[in-house]
Amino acid sequence: MPHRAGKQLTETIAKQSERIEYFCTAENISPNLAVHEMRKTFKRMRALLRFYNAFPEEFSPEFILQIKYFGRALTHLRESFVNLQIFERITAGNAMIPERKIRAARELFAGKNREVVERGFFAAEGCDTIMKFTGTLAAQLADVSLPVPSQLQFAAELEDSYLKSFQIYQTLTVFSGSEKVHELRKKLKQLYYQFDFIRFVHPRFFRLKTYHLNNITEQLGEDHDLFVFLNDLFENRYDFTGEELEILENQIQHLRELNRIKLFPRLKQFFSETPESFKLKLLGIFKVPVI
Repeated sequence: MPHRAGKQLTETIAKQSERIEYFCTAENISPNLAVHEMRKTFKRMRALLRFYNAFPEEFSPEFILQIKYFGRALTHLRESFVNLQIFERITAGNAMIPERKIRAARELFAGKNREVVERGFFAAEGCDTIMKFTGTLAAQLADVSLPVPSQLQFAAELEDSYLKSFQIYQTLTVFSGSEKVHELRKKLKQLYYQFDFIRFVHPRFFRLKTYHLNNITEQLGEDHDLFVFLNDLFENRYDFTGEELEILENQIQHLRELNRIKLFPRLKQFFSETPESFKLKLLGIFKVPVI
């Protein structure tokens, strides 16, 4: 299994690199879609490279930070587009705010998105920096001397990701701040990408876990998106009166409350196993002797 998984790991990471190059240079795809796909791919790549944590000489901390930088550089572009989508969703059929003000605000949201696309990451650096990075990564992945993570190392990384997620989950309540909830999402998204890769080892177990994680991270993402939108709304106001802002805020908070009511039972179900129990299950799946 280690050699099969190791070969599949390098192939999967290489495919992520190819996806990034494609979406960075494709001319027939909207910039907002390209940004979304590239951010997801960088996150998946970071999660998979963690399987090489036992070999720090292969992928340096600086290398991993470069991936993190790309993801963050694209975040503002993504958020501006999501803010526009959320605004359109909550104002559809809204009879409490004049239609002319909704149209004007929508154009302001759309204009901000156009501006960050035109003057953001792509305008500042283009694809040259990314292409240089993916070229370096391709060379490393093609190196026949690249070590193969062992069954124990695969299990240890999954165990660590689960443990860190579990620890954050234990501190959460329905009333926890958005920053804390977002921290859990980042950890669970990492675990999701790792489960999604390794699921061939034990399809029944990991496929179910991956399915649940996908639903959970979507809900956690919704909470964060609404939080970011609300902050942007009050920071820029978009020519709304205080009363109109309060109407929109109430809609957003209601959506967040409904989302969290559905979210926490799912989290409780997913984290029904203690980290110790989860570790033992992993060791059994990967056929690692329990010491």
